[in-house]
Amino acid sequence: MRLSILCILTVELTSLIFIAMFSLLHQFKQSIILQLFTVYLRYLIGSAFIIAAFGMGKMNGTSNLIQSMNKPIEQLLPIQQFFRVMQDSGMYWQFIGWSQIIAGALLLTQRLARLGALIFFGLILNIFIITLSYGFQGTPVVTGLMLLATIYLLVWDLPSFMPLIKNSFHYAPVPLKLADHLFWIILGGVMLASIVILALVHQNTLFQLALLFAEGLVGFILYMGWIRKKATIE
Repeated sequence: MRLSILCILTVELTSLIFIAMFSLLHQFKQSIILQLFTVYLRYLIGSAFIIAAFGMGKMNGTSNLIQSMNKPIEQLLPIQQFFRVMQDSGMYWQFIGWSQIIAGALLLTQRLARLGALIFFGLILNIFIITLSYGFQGTPVVTGLMLLATIYLLVWDLPSFMPLIKNSFHYAPVPLKLADHLFWIILGGVMLASIVILALVHQNTLFQLALLFAEGLVGFILYMGWIRKKATIE
């Protein structure tokens, strides 16, 4: 009897904690600055992952980012040997590449970003452990920051994942004034198209990054200009 009462109290307390946490999260998500940060964080991670997939030769076996891979394997550093073996696996190397592209594309769409973040979390966690295991110099810092960024994106959409944990949890998403605007979906589509086209013509990686930065900046200026114009008319 006491155990049943204790279980009921625990469930009720947990529900209250989740309700309070989601209420606080909802308040944070009303911040225009945080909404802009989240939108562009999705662009940054998504585009970087797709560019890396093409640049490391995961689609065609030709790498623009991994140097000295044509040497005999015994002459390579341990981490280079690791990537050499991964690259020589063929199907598995392409599977990783397609996973990166799918996750990145979902993030760029904004509308399906929560699914992209979920896929990306598994990938970046694996990459982070690899960089730690092989003693990369500085790279664990980068991959660690990307892991933290992905956790942030998962927390941002945490309420939408709750039905997977608790069937009785009902989530009714509240559209955000800025982050859920159609404009960001269109801009994400433009960015995705740019990445794929430039990758197919084997364009320089730095040029790809510069173009995406320019598109993001122009998109920001256009949206802010439209907001001001709308406010003036009203």
